[in-house]
Amino acid sequence: MYRIVCESYLNYIRDFDGKDKNDFRYQIMIPFELLLDLEKYKIEKKNKTLKYKKLEDFIWFMKKAIKDYPNFKSFLWTVESRGIKGKYYGVSSDEELREQIKIMNMFLKLVYWN
Repeated sequence: MYRIVCESYLNYIRDFDGKDKNDFRYQIMIPFELLLDLEKYKIEKKNKTLKYKKLEDFIWFMKKAIKDYPNFKSFLWTVESRGIKGKYYGVSSDEELREQIKIMNMFLKLVYWN
């Protein structure tokens, strides 16, 4: 599950090559790069960066959405086993979190996976 999300994320980001990097759907997914590089995650966590806090907000929100998206459960288990637990910082808007949930759901439904 983790590998599928990581590869889907890379494919999703590649879809924006040559396009506007200020696009909302591109910008809200930038924090997810920390899922791919645990050393970078640890550095961002230590420095309490906005990118880290946005990812933590999303993981926290994802846990709250399990009843609506049961396929999140196994993915959450894999990220928690890597030390990414999720915490509410309140730095992400509801609109960002809802859109991230939709995109993550597409990742788990293999929409962006080759």
